[in-house]
Amino acid sequence: MKLVLLLAAATVLGIIAATVVVGSKVREETVVARPYEEGLSRTVGCDVGARPCIAALDGAGEVSLELAPRPLRTMQELSVRAEARGVPAGSRVRVAFTMDDMWMGENAVALAETAPGRWEGRAVLVRCPSGRKGWTAEVTVAPPGAPPRIARFHLAVTE
Repeated sequence: MKLVLLLAAATVLGIIAATVVVGSKVREETVVARPYEEGLSRTVGCDVGARPCIAALDGAGEVSLELAPRPLRTMQELSVRAEARGVPAGSRVRVAFTMDDMWMGENAVALAETAPGRWEGRAVLVRCPSGRKGWTAEVTVAPPGAPPRIARFHLAVTE
């Protein structure tokens, strides 16, 4: 019985040692020291209603979004500017605005390319009857002949 327990313990220790050796050989280099926090600070932590923000596009590249004039107000025309990096020329850009946790109807604008990597347009955020002020801007970049890439930005408006 003791021999069986000793053999089982030795087998388990051997498996653990093998796992550590294999794990150390397939270890990937650190790209970002704190990826979770880094991702939050670039998207969730940045209020595009207060300043321009940058977010990674699904797939590849990144996009910055700027809305003006600030402070953002409902029922007022906004200037919308997006700049993308890592995106091929001729890409189409669209920004859709949705209220957080409430359907406010379709509200999207196709932006016009004004320079390589830069798109601009105009939009209006409608006033919510309940007084809510939190919105999400979803930027969709559609490269020619490739699937669209999406980035999301959070913003708050003032009445």
